[in-house]
Amino acid sequence: MSGAGTPTVPLLEARRVVKDYPSVKVLKDVDLSVAEGDTLAVIGPNGAGKTTLFKVLSGEVFADSGSVLFRGADVTRMPEWKRVRAGFGRSFQVARVFKDLSAAANVLVAVEAAFRNMPPGPRKLLACDPARAALERVDEALDEVGLSARSRVEAKLLSHGDKKRLELAMSLVLRPTILLLDEPTAGMSPADRKSSVDLIAAVKTRHGMTVVLTEHDMGVVFDLASHVAVLHHGEMIATGSPAEVRENPLVRKIYLGSGAGHA
Repeated sequence: MSGAGTPTVPLLEARRVVKDYPSVKVLKDVDLSVAEGDTLAVIGPNGAGKTTLFKVLSGEVFADSGSVLFRGADVTRMPEWKRVRAGFGRSFQVARVFKDLSAAANVLVAVEAAFRNMPPGPRKLLACDPARAALERVDEALDEVGLSARSRVEAKLLSHGDKKRLELAMSLVLRPTILLLDEPTAGMSPADRKSSVDLIAAVKTRHGMTVVLTEHDMGVVFDLASHVAVLHHGEMIATGSPAEVRENPLVRKIYLGSGAGHA
């Protein structure tokens, strides 16, 4: 625990991050700070740079300039697989699952990856009966996201909402410290959206994870987020509590509108 007067190091931090693609500047000196245990929602209009920011934070792409820090250590040039090993989990706007494998087999692939990434001590303990340990973890993950009854169903036959749940299960078996969720409720029915919000909240509480998400639905944002950051044309124009961001005149003008409802 930090002593009195000692500043707390953010779990994840972006400092003056710049990312350009041919003919377009996507991120312009973006600063972002995520405290451990926080749920931060990054919002903004289409084309604001939210997904590119997620790619930079997760290591899918590297920033052109600026830095990304995790627990105070510079990970700006650390590849995505090493960030996963360090404690990053990630979901995508379109769920990335193995469509021809069953739900259980998808999670098993993630379990095997987690097993390879374990430190030698825990790996040795599981090696006495790795098949049993792996299957137990698969069952546990599917049960946690509500897919136990569909464990043998091929991923391509799952509904959109169930594919997103499966992707979440695959992330959870990696035991991430921080979970990056890109549009976790996009394309869902109102019922699925409510179920997804409840699931994310429960998972965060159960595992004590830090969550960063992008989301267009302001109901989801204000239900889940403890803090909100607003991107507009690649620039961070506001950060604060949901109430502070909701009442920010610039945010209301650019994004939320006078009703501050769904975007």
